[in-house]
Amino acid sequence: MNSENIASIVVEYIETQNTQYALLLNGGWGTGKTFFWKDTLLPLIQKKNLNTIYISLNGIKTIDALQKQLFFKLIPYFDKAQNKTLKALATISGNLIKSASKAFIKVDPSDLFQGIGVDNFDFSKKFICFDDLERCRIPMKELLGFINGFVEHKNLKCLILADEDKIFETDENQKTNYYSIKEKVIGRVLNYKPELKSVIPQLFNKYENDKAFLSFLKKNENYIFRIFDEQKEDNIRIISFFLDSLKNVFKHTSEIEDELKKELLFLTAILSIEFKRGFLKSNESQNYKALGNTTYFWYQEVQSDRLRGNILGKKEEPEKEKTYAEIFYLKYVSNRLEEYHFYESVYTYVLSGYLNTEKLSEELEKRKPEQPTKEQDAFSNLMSYNFRKFTDDEFATYTTDVLKYLEEGAYSMYSYEQLSGFYHFFAEKGLIHYTNDEIEEKLFTGIQIASKKNEIDRRFYDNMIHFEVSNPIVQPIRDKIIELHTALDKELVKEESNQLIEVLAKEEYEKLNELFKDKKFNKDFIAYLDGQVLFQALNKNTNQFLTLFRNEIKERYKHTNVKMFYPNDYGCLYQLHLAIQKHLNENEIPTLRKFLWEELETLLDNTCEALKKDDAELGT
Repeated sequence: MNSENIASIVVEYIETQNTQYALLLNGGWGTGKTFFWKDTLLPLIQKKNLNTIYISLNGIKTIDALQKQLFFKLIPYFDKAQNKTLKALATISGNLIKSASKAFIKVDPSDLFQGIGVDNFDFSKKFICFDDLERCRIPMKELLGFINGFVEHKNLKCLILADEDKIFETDENQKTNYYSIKEKVIGRVLNYKPELKSVIPQLFNKYENDKAFLSFLKKNENYIFRIFDEQKEDNIRIISFFLDSLKNVFKHTSEIEDELKKELLFLTAILSIEFKRGFLKSNESQNYKALGNTTYFWYQEVQSDRLRGNILGKKEEPEKEKTYAEIFYLKYVSNRLEEYHFYESVYTYVLSGYLNTEKLSEELEKRKPEQPTKEQDAFSNLMSYNFRKFTDDEFATYTTDVLKYLEEGAYSMYSYEQLSGFYHFFAEKGLIHYTNDEIEEKLFTGIQIASKKNEIDRRFYDNMIHFEVSNPIVQPIRDKIIELHTALDKELVKEESNQLIEVLAKEEYEKLNELFKDKKFNKDFIAYLDGQVLFQALNKNTNQFLTLFRNEIKERYKHTNVKMFYPNDYGCLYQLHLAIQKHLNENEIPTLRKFLWEELETLLDNTCEALKKDDAELGT
C-alpha cells in the first residue's frame, strides 16, 4: 500500500467518532515505519488537534513498566480540566527525586502516585503510537489486552508499528495468542512498503542547513534512486547511513569535478549496502578484497582462467567458487563500469567510521585528468571524425600540425594505424597536398621514433590484432606496429622473467606467489628464461623454498593442453629438467633434498610432455 493511501486511512480513522480499535502499520525492519510516522503521519494528526504520544515497546518486560512509561508521557498534557492533584504530585515527585539522587536513595517516582493510574485520564484527545511491537517482551495476550482497554473503552486513537513476520521468531507459541486477540484490537492492518521515489527526497531534508550538500543531493536525486532501486534496497536505515557517510566525504570534495563526486557517491552507496547487509565487516576495513582490480579486463581474465580450470581441467575437480570481488563486480560494477573507481580511503571509512582525509586527497589528486598537450589536443580534434565541422583554415592548421607531430614521434606507436587511415583518406579526397608515398614515409619515420619510448600496451595490441584492417592501404603500418610491439614485448618479458631469478635469490616467499599469480596470463613469462640459470638459482634455495617453487609450477601447468596457453615455455622447462637430472646423477645429495629434486624433476617431465602434445588434442 502506498504512503498516500495509508495517510488517507489514518485521517479517516482520526475523523471517525468513538472508534474502538487500533490501526497496525506493518512493514519490515529498516523500511522506515518510524520515519513515516514522524515525517508524514505525525503532522497530519497534530493538524487535527490531537495530543500525540510515542512509546517504543522495545525491551519492555511487564505491563507495570509499560504503565509507568505511559504515565510519564502523559504528564506534559496535565491541564486544569484534569486532576490538579496530579500536577502537585508531579512537582513534589520532581523535588523528591532531586533530593533522593543527592542522598543516593532509590525512589520510584510512580510510588508517589499511589491510587492514581492512567485510567484517570481522558484519552479522547490523545493519539498514541506504540512502536516496535515485535521487540516487546510482554506476552502478546497481555500486551494487546492492555492496549484494548484504552481503544475499546476510552476511544483512544492508537497506531501500532510492527514487523509481523518477526513477532514469532523468539516464541512460536505466541502466534495463537496474537491472532486470537488481534482481530478484537486491530481494526485494520496497513502494509507499508516505502516508495523510494518519494522517501529519498524526504531524507534529504535532514541536510537543509548544508546548502552545498543538499544541492548536490537534489542534482543527483534520480541517480541515487536508480542505484538503490537496481539493488532492490528499500531499507531506510541503509539509505540514511549512506547519506550521512556521503556528507562527511563530500566535505572534502569542494574543488573536484562533478564526475569524481559522482564516483564517490556511487562507491559510498554500494559499500554502504554491502556493509549494512553484512557482506563486509568492520574488522575488514584494511582488507580491500581486490575490489580495486574489478575492471572489465580483469573479469575477462578471471573468466578465462575459470574456463581453463573447469573445461580443460580434470573432470573430478569441483568448480571453483566465485571470489567476493567477482560477486561484487557482477552485482554492482559490470553495468556501471565508467562510474566505478575504488577509493581505499572511502572503503575504510564506510567500514570503520574513520576517514583518512589526507589519503582521500591523494587519491582524488591522482584521478584528476592530465591537461592535454598541444600535440594531444591537435590529435583528438582531428581524429574525432568531426573534421567536416572545421573551417578551411582550422582544417589546414590541424592537418599540418598533426602531420608534423606524428613525424616527430609525438604519439603512441599504436596510434599510427589510425593516423595512417585518416591521412591516406585525406590524400585520396584531395584534402591535403601529399602523395600516399610521402605520407607513408612520414608515418614510418615517426613510428620508429615513437617506439624508442618503450611504451607498451598489451591490451590495445590484443584488441587490434583481433580485427582485420579496414583498408588495405594501412596494412604496412599495422605490420610495423606488430613488429615493433613484438620486439618491445620480448625485451620487457625478459626483464619481467628476470624478476623470478631475483626472487629466488632473495627467497622472498610472498613475492614468489605474487609473481606467479600476476603472470598467470602471460604466455612468455617462463619462455625467455635460461633453464640452466634457473637451476643454479634453485640449487641455492632451502628445501622449503624449493617446495614452494614446485607448487607454483604445478599450479601454472595443471590444466590439460597447456601448449595452447604456454606454447613457448617448453625450452626453458626442458633445460631445467635436464639440469636437475644431471645434478641427481652426478652428486651425493641428502635424502630429503634428493626427494624434493626428484619430485620437481617428475613434474617437469610430465609438463614437458604436455607441452609437446599436438594442439588437435584440445578437441578430445
